[in-house]
Order: sequence, then structure tokens, then C-alpha cells
Amino acid sequence: MPESEGRRARKRQQMLTHLSTAAAALFEETGYDAVTMEQIAGRADVARRTLYNHFATKEAVLAHWLEAELARDLAQLQREVARRRSFVSRAGCVLDASAQWCERHPGYLMAYLRHRFSAIGSGEGEAGEGGEGGDGMVAMWRHLIVAGQQDGELSQRGDPEQWAVWFHHLYLAALLRWLSTPGVVLRQEFRAIVRLFVEGAGARGPKAGAPR
Repeated sequence: MPESEGRRARKRQQMLTHLSTAAAALFEETGYDAVTMEQIAGRADVARRTLYNHFATKEAVLAHWLEAELARDLAQLQREVARRRSFVSRAGCVLDASAQWCERHPGYLMAYLRHRFSAIGSGEGEAGEGGEGGDGMVAMWRHLIVAGQQDGELSQRGDPEQWAVWFHHLYLAALLRWLSTPGVVLRQEFRAIVRLFVEGAGARGPKAGAPR
């Protein structure tokens, strides 16, 4: 990347962080639903046009902040994940930490999920990030999937890019079920999606009397 483009990218990322951090402070003070885009611009001390040039909606600001927070927490797990010897244990390590984080921020997650599911397949995303959100987590799932394929735990026939997106959608669906269904335990829900991903939904062996 030419130096000038790199400088612009860094400045844009700094502005995204500044705006989302200002918004997060307002969310904590007054509650997410009460905050407006005009208030976010005022807290960040920028023009409304500047804010809208970077984030089209309040939900997009929230998504950027939540994913940055989650990525920061998950980055601290790299050494622990590297010590694990299977996809199941590595993904479980990440998902347990994610569950702990999500349990601390339940009030924001439904708005975040609505935003993320509405963006799936639309090509819409926050300015500067592009495409579907959660790219950092998708990249992490892809890394774990590739390692699982290299270890022989996962089939090498699968496309890691495609599988990572599918696994991320399972992750989002598990969060949605936890938020909307009383009694669901998030850690158990996450373990279930790992089992489904690794083992599949098919029965092991034909049933007695079933056509072959």
C-alpha cells in the first residue's frame, strides 16, 4: 500500500474508533435506545456529515464498537488457543470467552444482531470496513478451520472461506436463540453449534429397515 493510502487508512480507522468510543460512552450513560446520531456527533465533537460519512446508522456505530471490544478480548486468548490440539477445543476456548463477554453486554446484543442479519448478503457495511460485518471473527474461524483441516480433524474438501462464514452464521444464530429463548445457556448453545459443525446432522449408519 502506498504511504499516502496507508496514512489515509490509519486516519480513517482512528476516526472510526473515536466515533464508536464516543457513542459507547453515551450508550453507557443514557441507554442505547435513548441515544441519537446527533448526540453521538456532539459527544465526538464532529459535524453530523462526518459521522454519517463513516456510519450510516446508530446500529452500525454499535456494531463497530462491540466487535472492536470483542476482538480485543479474544486477542488475549491467542496463546491459550495455540496450546489446544483440536478444532473443537480451540473453538471452545474462543466461544467460552465470547460467552463471558456477551453475558456482560446483553443489552446491546439484540440491536447488534438485527443490524448484522439485515446486512447479510446485502453488500452493506460500515464505511471503511466493507461487506458483511464481523470480518475479524470470520478470519479467526477460517484460521481455526484451516488448522483443523491440516490436522486431519476436518475434511480437506471444504472451502475454509465458505465454512468460516457458515460457522459465523451459526455463532450469530446461537446468540439470537440465547437472547430470545428463556432458559438457554449460552455456553451450551455454543458447544452445540461446534458439534453440529464437526459431526453434521446425519445419523451415524443406516437405521434398521431403512432403504440403502
